[in-house]
Amino acid sequence: MLAALPLLSAVLAATPGVEAAASPPDCETALQHLMLSAESSAPPVLCLSPDTATSLLFDTPLEPGAVEVQATEQEVQLVQGRTLVTLLPTALLLPGEWRKLTVRFGDGAVPAVAMVLLYVHPARAARQVEVQRKPRTVESYQREVAEQKEQVRQCQEENLQLRASQGKPEGLRGLVSEGLMGGDLGGVASENLSLPPRRYTVRKGSVLEPARVWSYRSGTRVAVELRLQLLSGEPPWVAEGATLVDAHGRELPVLPPWQAEPIALGKLQSVMVEAEVSKKEAQGIYTLKLWEAGGARSVAVEGVVFPPAPGSTAH
Repeated sequence: MLAALPLLSAVLAATPGVEAAASPPDCETALQHLMLSAESSAPPVLCLSPDTATSLLFDTPLEPGAVEVQATEQEVQLVQGRTLVTLLPTALLLPGEWRKLTVRFGDGAVPAVAMVLLYVHPARAARQVEVQRKPRTVESYQREVAEQKEQVRQCQEENLQLRASQGKPEGLRGLVSEGLMGGDLGGVASENLSLPPRRYTVRKGSVLEPARVWSYRSGTRVAVELRLQLLSGEPPWVAEGATLVDAHGRELPVLPPWQAEPIALGKLQSVMVEAEVSKKEAQGIYTLKLWEAGGARSVAVEGVVFPPAPGSTAH
């Protein structure tokens, strides 16, 4: 995912020579085009995520060794072809870090050298990006217009669902009216993952620690509830996004995370993540990632499992 920031001014002391934005980019916006221009006052920003490949398709042929990343081979694996460049960050890159990608063109046209800033997000990354050095084609504009229309359509659908939900009852009545439990669907099964031996682990680099973790399953949904605490004296933390990914890299369609209050140092707060599933889904082991706006501070919980679907047998 890409974002163009108006000001790129700070320099990270831990990474000499890498320019960083005054604030993290919006990695939630699924843009797929990157324009390299000699007139641009600030380099564009590309969001990467550990263990997620990002492919850059250039409209200008590249000479061998034309692309460099200001990172070690252990941090980012780079494979360059004639027009295709693939970046594969590793877990050594932590969320919130910045790196720099430099491209040198050998055809005499401008820009001869272009720079792209790389921002590390815990879960959101650009998967396939068209890198354009020439003016965009009519087809490119048409493709972007079609993508914007699809985003508008999705927003309209979400608004309709929100309006429809306003007249529905709360509590158990609401669950039954939504078709989430009752009758053949059964009730809501729960599992305390914190009981000895603890089922989950927290990935290195997480800024929060779960004191308790529960998982839930109804007839059509699963959920994870975490009681989280900050590990250091940072500003209060609010979850903005979440993913639930199985061992094969398949991601469940999660709803926006919910929490009652920001998590401050010394206070435990609950955060809830919910996903829509069928009875056959969410049977294995999952990794749950949660991050704040920009993704600089995140937590990754590995080993999340869900109870059997109501009315079924064990795992």
